[in-house]
Amino acid sequence: MRMAKRTMGRLAMLGWLGLLGLTGLPTRATAAAPPERMLPESTIFFAKMVDAKAFRKAFDASQYGQLYNDPALKDFREELMKRLEEVAKPLKGAVGLSVTELIELPQGPLALAAVSRDDPKLPIAGILIADAGENEKKMLDLLTRAAKQGESSGFRATTESFSGLTIHILKAPEPKEAKKDDDNTPPAPPIIWTNAGSLFLIGSDLELVKDVAAHRDGRDTSLATSAPFVKTQAKTESANSQAIWFLDVAKLVALGIKANAKGVDADAQQNQVLVTELGADGLKSIGGCFTFAGGGFDSLSKTFVLAPKPVSGVLKMFSLPAITLKPEAWVPATVASYQTLSLDLDNLYEAVNDLVNKFQPGMLNIIEQQLVGPNGGQPLSLKQDFFGPLGDRVTLISDFKKPVKEDSQRALLAIALEDPKAFQNTLSRVIEMTGAAPEKRDFQGTTIYDFAIPEMPNNGAGAQMQFKGPISIAIAKDALMVTTDSTLLEQVLRSGNTPLAESEAFQKVAKELPEKASGMTFVKPDEQARISYDMVKGGQFVKALEQATVVRGGAPIPGLDKLIPVEKLPDFSVFAKYLSLSGSYSAMDDDGFMMTGFTLRRANP
Repeated sequence: MRMAKRTMGRLAMLGWLGLLGLTGLPTRATAAAPPERMLPESTIFFAKMVDAKAFRKAFDASQYGQLYNDPALKDFREELMKRLEEVAKPLKGAVGLSVTELIELPQGPLALAAVSRDDPKLPIAGILIADAGENEKKMLDLLTRAAKQGESSGFRATTESFSGLTIHILKAPEPKEAKKDDDNTPPAPPIIWTNAGSLFLIGSDLELVKDVAAHRDGRDTSLATSAPFVKTQAKTESANSQAIWFLDVAKLVALGIKANAKGVDADAQQNQVLVTELGADGLKSIGGCFTFAGGGFDSLSKTFVLAPKPVSGVLKMFSLPAITLKPEAWVPATVASYQTLSLDLDNLYEAVNDLVNKFQPGMLNIIEQQLVGPNGGQPLSLKQDFFGPLGDRVTLISDFKKPVKEDSQRALLAIALEDPKAFQNTLSRVIEMTGAAPEKRDFQGTTIYDFAIPEMPNNGAGAQMQFKGPISIAIAKDALMVTTDSTLLEQVLRSGNTPLAESEAFQKVAKELPEKASGMTFVKPDEQARISYDMVKGGQFVKALEQATVVRGGAPIPGLDKLIPVEKLPDFSVFAKYLSLSGSYSAMDDDGFMMTGFTLRRANP
């Protein structure tokens, strides 16, 4: 699997040149089949931009594109491109193209795929399929110059004829230090490319490039004909989408089992049994599609998880019946985001119990025997005392304290209760049992428990973000409410709040929601966007990027703080007029789980 990462990383050296072409120029017709019909059925991952030209037009028509081209951003835009060109001077010297030219290079269909191979040392190979259209000569020149640069760095370049095409092979130099006999690290994969007219194939495996080249007009058994891919395309109605993606989870799991076994059949069989017992083999694939500026939406995305019933193990825990979802009456209209999920918690307990019993029979009963207070007595029952009083709905809301700053977000989690009195008794017994000493206070007839959270030590890089308390808990409005900011809890408990369900903003999103769903979200982007704007303007965004790089073991990126011309950013009001309400909904059926997300289109940004 480590080698697979290296393979994809090496492919990215040239592949990104194609991916930058998502904003390409007009497309010239090509006789080649769609990429999904060129690729074999053994394809594990696939992502495709249907047409670069159409995508660019759609992006320009979207509110993101309109924002980028707003006259108020002219100075920022020009300065940003100037700085990018300065940073990319070495790149232009190497390949002969500017950043803008690289962005405009590929046209037409553009796809990136990962295909499984019957080779334990190199189990995955990657390939980029791109139509350069009218930029065929520029693409050839780019790859030729890139190959020469590789040769000057020690790579060995060779060519091979195949089916009337010339295949170019660029092999990495051998390591200077001799490998040890027990070193199983495979050699770095080569970079291989060829073209049939404007159709370019860039890959990490010679046989894969040959295979796709030989089937550039399509094949009878391909990714496009595989059952999970066909089902995903049908469920997401992706025929009119601008971009699609697909991950064959079953093939990925099988590949992981094989790689982990390292050629030992007994280990492979044992791992397969474990996967089956966990029920993970019930998850077949995940895929989706995306469209800019389509219909009444500024953006529309769909994601489908293929997990046909009946499921078992881990998957059985997630029973999400479709019901009539409406924001609870206690949710204030001032929230910045609202998320709610219909979750059968009784089924969750039974599924967990069944799964635990497969590996350690009676384990939950053993745990229950420990759930007694300091004075003994009847143990708490996980089923009757914890899961029994719970309802079948989980909700999360968030907003921002004024003035809006980086740390001003507040969030509250609420779990519906069928029997609030019974759960109040459970909560009281848990507090007694654990010896906790929360501060108890009354707020408008509701008892709030404030639990102090001990400060965690700062262990250096990566430990800058501290979890702040206290945690406040209350049983009110037929729900168990938990928050790290008691002011939000108090706001929810106050009477007289205008409910979110009655707000004009939510009503606009609600028009796009189905009558019944398993889950639903509502988002007002203004305040979150304001935080992002202030972070960029104040330099915290760059600092966060640098810190994340260091935490992941990388070196700080030199000059990153000078790349973004923050002094040229216009007032936030310019950005605010392009921000739109967004929402999503999800539903579970016999085939799996479907999620649809959308951003509404503003009439006059």
